[in-house]
Amino acid sequence: MNKLLKKSANQTVLFGLLCLCTATVSAGEHILIPKFGMVKIKNNTNHLVDNNSFDFDDDNEAALGFSYLYQLDNGFSFGADVFGYEKNIITTANNNGDATIAHAYAVAQKFFYTSAPIKPYIGIGIGRAAIQFDANVNGRIADDYSDQASGFSYEIYAGFEIEISKRVGMMFEYKHFNIDVNDDIGIRDINFESDGDAIFLGVSIHI
Repeated sequence: MNKLLKKSANQTVLFGLLCLCTATVSAGEHILIPKFGMVKIKNNTNHLVDNNSFDFDDDNEAALGFSYLYQLDNGFSFGADVFGYEKNIITTANNNGDATIAHAYAVAQKFFYTSAPIKPYIGIGIGRAAIQFDANVNGRIADDYSDQASGFSYEIYAGFEIEISKRVGMMFEYKHFNIDVNDDIGIRDINFESDGDAIFLGVSIHI
């Protein structure tokens, strides 16, 4: 009898969860967000190629990005976030050129006051960052844009959406990110650890 009750309770809980998930998913909407911003890498020295260091400049860099979110009625959303920018390598006798850094994350986000014209939000993303060199670095990386290394990265961010119409809004976002690349290009070891900040402005399209 106890086994039967336990089995019945488990089935009831499972059925309830399935119903909740079905109701929740059916109540969602898709959000597409093309965006433009500025990125600042803060820890920007002593990155390594085969234990020989190289540095980037300290300038703010223009960045392009795109986010996709599936938002539920309760304000929770999940999806993906990507952005990229280019950094100049400080020119020395052995180092010159630039590198493109691309970030890709799976994200979870929470909107507050979803029925208000201004909706603040917070979020977190976990994924990877890839560094693609178009440079000569310490005589170990040639001027070859196919040279790429990648590693773990995460981001935390906050912002708000201003509603323009039922289907269109403006997004303002600040994010902090961390990069930890310990990879290789051929037989060359690449180590790149850094963190940075970014500010983005985007258009949110609800479909």
